[in-house]
Amino acid sequence: MTTEDFNNSLAAADVSPLWNVMANLVTETPRPAARPHLWRYADMRPLLVAAGEAITAEQAERRVLILENPGIPGGHRTTDSLYAGLQLVLPGEVAPAHRHTQSAMRFVFESEGAWTAVDGDKVVMHPFDLVLTPNWRWHEHGGEGAPAIWLDGLDIPIISHFSAGFAEREGNAPAPDSVPPGISAARWGSNLKPIHPVGVKSDHPLFHYPFAQWRQALTAHAGASDPDTHCGHVMEFVNPVTGGAVMSTLSAFAHHLPAGMKTRPYRQSAGAVFTLVEGSATLTIDGTAYALEPRDVIAVPSWAALEIHAGSEPAVLFSYSDRTCHEKLGLWREQRD
Repeated sequence: MTTEDFNNSLAAADVSPLWNVMANLVTETPRPAARPHLWRYADMRPLLVAAGEAITAEQAERRVLILENPGIPGGHRTTDSLYAGLQLVLPGEVAPAHRHTQSAMRFVFESEGAWTAVDGDKVVMHPFDLVLTPNWRWHEHGGEGAPAIWLDGLDIPIISHFSAGFAEREGNAPAPDSVPPGISAARWGSNLKPIHPVGVKSDHPLFHYPFAQWRQALTAHAGASDPDTHCGHVMEFVNPVTGGAVMSTLSAFAHHLPAGMKTRPYRQSAGAVFTLVEGSATLTIDGTAYALEPRDVIAVPSWAALEIHAGSEPAVLFSYSDRTCHEKLGLWREQRD
């Protein structure tokens, strides 16, 4: 049998020879399809405003511009395993209630009284608050006062990989304020938890991490210790029940670098999305420098060499990643150059 005949027989049997693709399937280091890429907020905001004029929140269900990584055209991905988008809700609008198996986090860029309700618990959002909508929880958003814009971070590519996506748009969605506003924070946000949480969803109970609180904690931490030479000061947002990542599939972090600090090259197996909160910073990814202003968003692919250089003032950043998936699956690695 000739080689051509052999290959044709394999194709006809719906099999393929591993020896031809082994090096591409079992790689020595990760080979992400995603590229480092920067989305400037100054460029994105006018597009969001135009979207607000073109389509209503009700028509869109969620008025979001997906941050499409140029290395994965049409993939609706920001890294290989993470989704990011910028969402707009106008004053008086309500983005209708739905729920889905995808976990989502909202990092607020602009808000004057805008709100999110999760299973009827309504919280008012302020700039740089972190707001979660955990897996299979009813949630809706409303605008007040001025246009509200936030960064959506979801595990859509992960859920798609497992073909595990479910959603409901109609059902017994609790109305906002059907439970006492702020009850989740009262129950779980003060280093206390109910001993007998009857009728309370306690897998991911805390869904609002206000900027005023996490910024104060980050400042205190940064003032009490020297920064890590590869990462600066980093604090993780945690689930108060488990002490682990805030979501089953997503990890979230707050970063602080003293003025002028430049970190040494650092690689991690998890892909990540960063945004700048305060100050100025330059992220150098695999040798290419990207200067960030507040609310700019940047994709850092898996195993890319990352250096962060703070400007003349301390730099504060927020990031999220799929690190918790890597840790649970025994895949997590890091390298400090």
